[in-house]
Amino acid sequence: MKTLLEIQGVVVTAPVGGGRVAVLRDIDLSLKPGGVLGLVGESGAGKSMIGRLVGGILPPGFRVERGAMVFAERDLLGMAPAERRALLGRDIGFIPQQPMTSLNPVRSVGSLFDEHLAKLGVASRVDRRAQAVAALEAVHLPEPEALLGRYAHELSGGMCQRVLIAMAFASRPKLLIADEPTTALDVITQARIMALLGDLCRQHGTAVMFVTHDLRLAAQICDEIAVMYAGEVVERAPGRDLLSTPRHPYSQALRNCSPSLDGP
Repeated sequence: MKTLLEIQGVVVTAPVGGGRVAVLRDIDLSLKPGGVLGLVGESGAGKSMIGRLVGGILPPGFRVERGAMVFAERDLLGMAPAERRALLGRDIGFIPQQPMTSLNPVRSVGSLFDEHLAKLGVASRVDRRAQAVAALEAVHLPEPEALLGRYAHELSGGMCQRVLIAMAFASRPKLLIADEPTTALDVITQARIMALLGDLCRQHGTAVMFVTHDLRLAAQICDEIAVMYAGEVVERAPGRDLLSTPRHPYSQALRNCSPSLDGP
């Protein structure tokens, strides 16, 4: 099976105090079609920055100093900016952190969907509405027709997250970047969202880059986990193996931060 995403030796720097400081150092990662790669680490480790790097949405002033990044046999770093931007929302889907604040508060769900589907090339307003309703039904949201007229503040956190997931899958992306998709949700809603993501990815053959601070959650769903510390990947291993026998001291510390309820 061909590799969908290949990152080799990437270094990203940011402007600090008149100079530049590396925020990602010598990143080597790969992901196959339909695979699930977990990026795990504490806040500030660089895991979300990798997601933004792949999505082409690095913060202002940040830049790639060296390395290579190939997605679907296309050189991401050599692309024209417009071509790179066109991938996000099409071949690359993105689910941001904080579902309650990620939807535009002054626009209805329907208007957000309409704009997104228009950018995807759905010319007819009637067709866009029909596809929006179908997308909301696919994520098990009740009364999708009525939901199109509602605003973010009228929805729960779990409903907002399902809307974002529906929008991300509207283009049938090859890769989904899920950046802490369940952080602001309660445990029951978190489990439902993760099950929904798994079902949709299997249905569409979508690969996932799953960003989280929860090692145990990542081990349940990820084929491979990369542990991030201070902008570097310090360990890579299959999900279950990394949880049961972590080798790096930092990976061991992450596991110990979330002790099992099976032991004393």
